[in-house]
Amino acid sequence: MYRAATYRLGIVSTYVPRRCGLATYTADLREALGVATDDIESVVVAIDRDGLSYGDEVVATIRQDHIADYEDVAERIRSAGIDVVLIQHEYGIFGGPNGSHVLHLARALTTRGIPYLVTLHTLLSTPTPGQAATLTALCAGAAGVTVFTETARRMAVAAGIAAAHQITVVPHGAPSVLRTAPPPTALDGLLESFGDDPVLTTFGLVSAGKGLEDAISAMAAVVARHPRARYVIAGATHPEVVRHEGESYRDGLHERVRSLGLTDNVHFVDSFLTPAELSALLRRTTIFVTPYLSPEQICSGALTFAVAAGCPVVSTAYRYAEDLLANGAGIIVPCHDVAGLSDAVNRLLDDPALLAQTRAAADARGAGLVWPAVALIAGDLIRSVARHSPGHAVTRLGPLSVPPLRLDHLRRLTDEFGIIEFCRGREPDLAYGYNVDDVSRLAIVAAELLTLGQGGDLPTRWIRLALRFLRAALGSTVDSAVMHNRMTYGGSWTDRPHPGDHVGRTVWALGVLAGTPAVPDPERRDATDLLDALGPRVPELAAIGLRSVAYALLGLVRADRTAHLPQLVSTLDRELRAHASGGGWYWFEPELTYDNARLPQALLAGAAALGDRATAARALNALDWYVAHVGLTDGTLRNVGNRWHRRDDDPVRWGDAGDEQPIDTAAAVDATVEAWAYTGSPRYADLAGVAYSWFHGRNRAGAVLYETDTGACHDGLAATTANPNCGAESTLAHQQSLVTLLRAGLAAWPDRPKAGHRVGNRLRTAAAAPPPATPAAPGRTTPPVRPKHRTRTTEGQNDAR
Repeated sequence: MYRAATYRLGIVSTYVPRRCGLATYTADLREALGVATDDIESVVVAIDRDGLSYGDEVVATIRQDHIADYEDVAERIRSAGIDVVLIQHEYGIFGGPNGSHVLHLARALTTRGIPYLVTLHTLLSTPTPGQAATLTALCAGAAGVTVFTETARRMAVAAGIAAAHQITVVPHGAPSVLRTAPPPTALDGLLESFGDDPVLTTFGLVSAGKGLEDAISAMAAVVARHPRARYVIAGATHPEVVRHEGESYRDGLHERVRSLGLTDNVHFVDSFLTPAELSALLRRTTIFVTPYLSPEQICSGALTFAVAAGCPVVSTAYRYAEDLLANGAGIIVPCHDVAGLSDAVNRLLDDPALLAQTRAAADARGAGLVWPAVALIAGDLIRSVARHSPGHAVTRLGPLSVPPLRLDHLRRLTDEFGIIEFCRGREPDLAYGYNVDDVSRLAIVAAELLTLGQGGDLPTRWIRLALRFLRAALGSTVDSAVMHNRMTYGGSWTDRPHPGDHVGRTVWALGVLAGTPAVPDPERRDATDLLDALGPRVPELAAIGLRSVAYALLGLVRADRTAHLPQLVSTLDRELRAHASGGGWYWFEPELTYDNARLPQALLAGAAALGDRATAARALNALDWYVAHVGLTDGTLRNVGNRWHRRDDDPVRWGDAGDEQPIDTAAAVDATVEAWAYTGSPRYADLAGVAYSWFHGRNRAGAVLYETDTGACHDGLAATTANPNCGAESTLAHQQSLVTLLRAGLAAWPDRPKAGHRVGNRLRTAAAAPPPATPAAPGRTTPPVRPKHRTRTTEGQNDAR
């Protein structure tokens, strides 16, 4: 969407060699941005307290308690050509009452026109008035605020710390080495001495808030059932603890081990572990334990690393753990519950199948937590803010530029009955007639066109014919989840009423019509009546298939109907949990077939409507896995073609995609826009734009599928060329993608048509008007009978005469 550019980022934080989690986080983030992006250069402004020596990447330091440094460093930042500043906020690292010195830096940056972002590492549900005032003032001037989880986002909004539109969820990252075999380390001797014994681990800087005394006490009950169980507590004592208390807390832990008779079972590693050492430790871990004492904690780098390494977890119920483990990656017990900790550990050790299931869930969740994946999200946000920097030479080009709306081809395909399914080239192939699927798609596009104020009177006419067609397809079977799908050009149904995806698509279309204010009242009432009649049968869609469930979910959400949402959301979520595995597969089914992205889109939409953040997070995880699987995150969408991808196949086979279909591109566009609307992350907006560009040549063949002069879209994409035919499904797929982006404000036409100049009729200054739609008779359940001698008069063909 934007012209390529180079951006310079300044990160304000503690920094290595200082030994604290925030310093490590900043070093990892900086390194990850360098690996995952080629247009962002990161430097550091270090918050210093001990006069440490830093690497060349540190361009300035701020003495923690010297207020003048916070103001003076802003000029150094401007001189360094920094486009945007990222302030890592944690209580205790900035000087002044409640860390208020950081506000002097913020004001100095703003005065110089340098935008800044804030990452919130801690959020308190009951901050002191001073803490709340400082944090609120800092975020008020920020160009954006990042948090690690949806729970943190909700807390920040509820507390008034930041506005919802300011906040982006950027997960905490973990080193990629955690998911690979580590090189030899100093820990190997200790770990090899354990043999096949089950190993519990906790790592991180040691301090009283970590609850290690509770974990040690819990080990007594674990060892009673599993005598050979080991518990490794790895990490140096927190420097602030040593500064004020020495090693008294660690000494107390050793004494507790001795008093419980656990000296052969509990092992201490008193050092600050390297990434390779952490990888070795976590690779040998049977269960990772975080027994933290405060439910307030919204971030844990240690827990992030463990899940990234695929470790099953037993944790106390702090906020970050509840979010990160929501997919089943661990067991959560109340804080301070020693018996609960030991019971949860024993439960996993007693049940190998449950342990394996938990490990698989952790591995699936952890795949998206490695730093390169997280850096892509952070990079999108940094770019979007940097482009607004007055000092940056590159100007923002604005939303994705899309071609003018052309409805010519849809006019050719539609008549008073419906929309012709297939074409030979661009000519409607009357031998195949109509179907419910395409009529439903037409209704959805028409409703969106009305919302956008485009298409003149065509959208209303299309909605009327769609309602007639759908009512006829339902006929007397409206009390069941079956209906006709296919009709000949002569007006006869070729199939008996039956269940299928067309039923779900009907619910989707009716929901859109009923829930779109721009649809005229009579048509909205008709759609509402049909939706009411079908409503009691919606649960039966689960027996048809997941796509039927997904289509119906999208319609019910759009119509703001919640009656069946929990059941449908549960169906999709249950299948996702059942089929996602730790073997690089995080999906709803054991294979990828067609219209794939509709599944995470619908699950996200349904979960958001229910306020179910945990399920929404799983939907986003599935979408993230899918867009990576089909190459969208690499810059070119390659849809699953007519050779479907199966979980147990050799991945090499997936490279032979077969013919790609436009409906999969439309689903990818809609799903990423749904994710953007839910998270606010610019990453999803950019992915939506990349997906849409598939229609315009950004695909494996470099072929343009959408014809900007006719509004037709080709039916498929082979390895080197596009299919020459331009049927209804494909054309509607493009138009649905286009209106979705326009409605979301993520795209704009390069030049809008002048007032009174109908979009889609630019070349028809004297075109004959199409015949008016035939009104349905009261109570009629079949469309009007077409006289056999009548010459077809589609709208497009009328115009051509």
